[in-house]
Amino acid sequence: MIYSVIDIGSNTIRMSVFKVVGKEAISLFSEKDQASLRNYLSNGKLRKKGIKRLISVLEKFKYIADNFDDIDAVFPFATATIRDSSNRDEILKKVKKEVGFDIEILSEDDESRLTFVGASKSIDVSSGVLTDIGGGSSEIVVFKDKEIIESTSLKIGSLSAFEDFVGDLIVKDSERKAIDKDVKDKLEVSKIKKKDYDTLCADGGSARATLDLYNEFYDLNSSNAFMKRDKLKDMLDDILGMDSRNTLHKFYNYFKEIIFYLYIIFKEVDL
Repeated sequence: MIYSVIDIGSNTIRMSVFKVVGKEAISLFSEKDQASLRNYLSNGKLRKKGIKRLISVLEKFKYIADNFDDIDAVFPFATATIRDSSNRDEILKKVKKEVGFDIEILSEDDESRLTFVGASKSIDVSSGVLTDIGGGSSEIVVFKDKEIIESTSLKIGSLSAFEDFVGDLIVKDSERKAIDKDVKDKLEVSKIKKKDYDTLCADGGSARATLDLYNEFYDLNSSNAFMKRDKLKDMLDDILGMDSRNTLHKFYNYFKEIIFYLYIIFKEVDL
């Protein structure tokens, strides 16, 4: 059997096609679109332009699925931006009418759990912390002996933090303090216990963007999948200390993705 899964995130909408053989899912194809739906939120509501953007991307993916003759079923699901939109029902009805898709809304608990289930298939770590910092929410999962001990989903992500708190390209001290307070407040409400951990497993677009920058910064092979905390901190310090516009331009494509991710690691989670 061949299935397609469409992940409608706050920043990226991704279509993946898998062939299921027994208990194994084999990846056949992947396509993504940087829709940045979070940018279309206004007063907790997804504006008409955002809905139009969503439908446009889903129509493109439906066209791909319709011409991928062997696909047995398509499963679209959405996370933070649509989940938290006050006009969520309107969005779902419009997508159903114009595209024919029934979008499943993942709860915060399901998002955290499924983040761990997916990531655990590709990491060889039995205990530690898993993070998935998306555009509009951040999942934190503490696991031991490959079992979830506790988890939480914070209503703040790389894109929402940047858009809500940062006025320019680089975070100012006052903006950093505002993010600091917001993250602390959200972690306090979540009741997740703050501890020291040796291993952080990172999933999602923010983590991948950070790894790409890390590998480029330290001239490492693009296949490298590991980052050392001390070197990450040194990289962040160097980047924030830059004053050359040409040098900053080199890293521009990474900044929105990584600035909140790095901040969480070094300022809040103490991993």
